[in-house]
Amino acid sequence: MGNAMKLATLGRVNIATQLGHRIAVRKHNEVDKNRHILCKIIDCVKFCGAFELALRGHDETDSPVNPGIFRGLVDLVSSLDTVLEEHLKTATIFKGTSKTVQNELLDCMLSVLRDYILEEVNSADFIAIQADEKLLEKISSSLPTV
Repeated sequence: MGNAMKLATLGRVNIATQLGHRIAVRKHNEVDKNRHILCKIIDCVKFCGAFELALRGHDETDSPVNPGIFRGLVDLVSSLDTVLEEHLKTATIFKGTSKTVQNELLDCMLSVLRDYILEEVNSADFIAIQADEKLLEKISSSLPTV
């Protein structure tokens, strides 16, 4: 009986296996798309940081007259990138342009940079510290270290 069942299903592919593979491929494509969108938004944050530009303007609504540099930059990048443009038009939960997302991205970038600096300091044979004292109103002094 068991051999008859095996002979009857010989050459047929299990539907559960096919569906599992399709679900995995769909999930992989979704993750890849989300990474692409996040990379574009991170690039906009990095651009603003490289040129010391403010991320937020006075009016962060969807249709302000002056949207701010970051929002304007994201709009420019989305006009050049169809994936980001579609995401910004259709996303209901995560658009990537809120101040909370910007702050979280900045915190993550700061964490990566700190880890990189610590790694360099720990691997260095010598470390130099630069200090400059400044007298504040003849009452107290300030000593920033670099």
